[in-house]
Amino acid sequence: MSVLRFEIRYADGRKEIATVDGERALIGHGGHCDVRLPLDQAANEHVAVEVVGGTVRVETKAFDPPATINGLAFTKMPIPPDVPLKLATTRIFISLVGDVTLEGGTPAAQKKGEQTSPAMKLLGVLVLAGVGYMLLPGDEAKVVQAPAQAPELFDPSPTTCPQTAPDQARASANDKRDIADGKRERSPFVAKDGVQAVALYDLAAVCYRQAGEPALAAQMQAASAQLRESIVQDFRARRVRLEHLMAVQDYELAKKDVGVLRSLTEGKQGPWVNWLARADRIVKRGNANE
Repeated sequence: MSVLRFEIRYADGRKEIATVDGERALIGHGGHCDVRLPLDQAANEHVAVEVVGGTVRVETKAFDPPATINGLAFTKMPIPPDVPLKLATTRIFISLVGDVTLEGGTPAAQKKGEQTSPAMKLLGVLVLAGVGYMLLPGDEAKVVQAPAQAPELFDPSPTTCPQTAPDQARASANDKRDIADGKRERSPFVAKDGVQAVALYDLAAVCYRQAGEPALAAQMQAASAQLRESIVQDFRARRVRLEHLMAVQDYELAKKDVGVLRSLTEGKQGPWVNWLARADRIVKRGNANE
């Protein structure tokens, strides 16, 4: 499992270290935040952090005080480990320091700047697909291999807007965009909201086009494509890791990935979804072989 490391440096010289297991974290002063800062340094939910393809990305959720990188405000961008995120007078260095890479699911330290190439990721999928077996408990006591084919997360993009009149199409597009923005913001914490946001952006694009607003339609298409790619990369990484964790029976580490994957595939059917449901039952029972 990946581990995000936060080195927090305050203006008075104090330094704190915080670590978060997983690919997502939230910075703010709210009690639910993974990295909590003083009330005068951050908003309730200020910056969302996520790992995409081995790269740490940050996204601004609030603008008072402004979050900056190298003195510049941002909306969403990657951040290297040697460049601080600044909130008010606090500087935060963020790095990805671990992942499940050793035999038996032991977290291994990730070398600074090290990234896995797409070819190695593909090789990892093929290898893990060959060893991704698990022994099912009770009435499911048989060896099951994770199917290689996972379900498509996204439905086909719409081609027509429900509203034909330009004014009505524009109003519909505005509504869909607002809902999509909200779901995108919640997606680091509710995975299925991201899938739903993609569909809403696609529909908003079609309706803006119907309303004669090609520039807004292009913005919605870009938002959909960016979010879609982020979700697909996260889905693939979690699939590979979960198949490995189930193979080595590390059910504690598997718990979070099972939850996110079940959320992403909610309403889907097929052999891989059935395999995921069985994995969920094993994780909830703990070590099924004891």
